[in-house]
Amino acid sequence: MLIAPVQSRIEARMERQDRISVKVEHALAVERVLRWTGWSVAALGIIGVVGFITLWVVGELDVDQGISLILGTALATILSGATAYGSGVNVGLGAVRLEIAAKDAGVAARGN
Repeated sequence: MLIAPVQSRIEARMERQDRISVKVEHALAVERVLRWTGWSVAALGIIGVVGFITLWVVGELDVDQGISLILGTALATILSGATAYGSGVNVGLGAVRLEIAAKDAGVAARGN
């Protein structure tokens, strides 16, 4: 008679742990995508800066245009790349913290 409520609580805890595990796996996949996006933005920004420098050197852009395009591209690249990369790192850290908290809660529940 006492076994059924205990068994249902154990099953609920296992189901919750499975949901948390799935969420952690998904968050780690999102982390990889965001970090890859950050590096991709950096690479595209470097390509853009090199392109504008090339146009400036061959005379297609004057000094004002060249400087403004290069600085604008560099700043946009830094801001968007760092944002994507930092978001990925933050999502990954949150996933790891969730996983640790879930494991600690499981250990604490079993210890009581």
